[in-house]
Amino acid sequence: MTDNKDQPETNSDSQNDDNKPPSEQFNPSLLQKATPEYLQELLLDKKTLQNFPNTFKHLELILEKGGPLEIAQVRERLFHKNGSIQMNNTDLPDPSGQIVTLQRKVFIPVKENPTYNFVGRLLGPRGLTAKQMEQDLGCKIMVRGKGSMRDKRKEDQNRGKPNWEHLQEELHVLVSVEDYESRAELRLQHAVNAITVFLEQGLRTPEDKDLLKQTQLMELAVLNA
Repeated sequence: MTDNKDQPETNSDSQNDDNKPPSEQFNPSLLQKATPEYLQELLLDKKTLQNFPNTFKHLELILEKGGPLEIAQVRERLFHKNGSIQMNNTDLPDPSGQIVTLQRKVFIPVKENPTYNFVGRLLGPRGLTAKQMEQDLGCKIMVRGKGSMRDKRKEDQNRGKPNWEHLQEELHVLVSVEDYESRAELRLQHAVNAITVFLEQGLRTPEDKDLLKQTQLMELAVLNA
C-alpha cells in the first residue's frame, strides 16, 4: 500500500486553470482591483500609449491582446458586481430544431420616472454598457420609441415616416435573440427578465452606491478628456 500522506496536495481547479490559455485564466487580483478607480488608471494608461503610436508596441499588445485582457476583465467584473445575470449555454437545453429569431419589447417606465436617464444607463459611454449586456445575455439590444434618438429634431422629422414606426410607441428596449428553436424562447425570456431587473436597480440604488453609474461617469470623463 502506498502512503500518500507526504504527497503534496494539489488543487484540481488550479491545474485545470493552468491548462487554459493566458487570456482565459482566472486572475485573482481582479477581486481586489475591480474598482472604478483602477479601471480609470488602465484607461488613462491606454490613452497615454495612444499618444505615442508605434512606440511601445509590446505594451500596446499586452494591454489590448495579451493575457489576461486587463481592461476588458476589470470592466466585466465591475458590471457583474452591479448584479448582471449572465446566460450560460449550460443553462439551456441541447440545441434542436431550426435557428429562429425572436423579439420582445421591454417598455421603460418613463412616465412614472420622467427625470431618470434610462437610455444613458442602458447604453453607457459609447454603448459600452449595452455591448457588455449583449455579450452576457447572448442577445441584441436596441433602444426604440419616443425619446430614443439623441437628436430630438431629427426624431420629430422622422416620426410617421416608413421604417420609423417605432417612434410612435413609448420608449422601450427591443430585445432580439437568434438561436435554435429549443432554446431561443428561454434565452429571450432570461434577457427580458435581466433587463427589467437592470432598470429597476437603477431606480432603487442611491447614486453614491451605484457602482455602474460611477463607472460610466468615470469612463465618460476619460473618453472626453
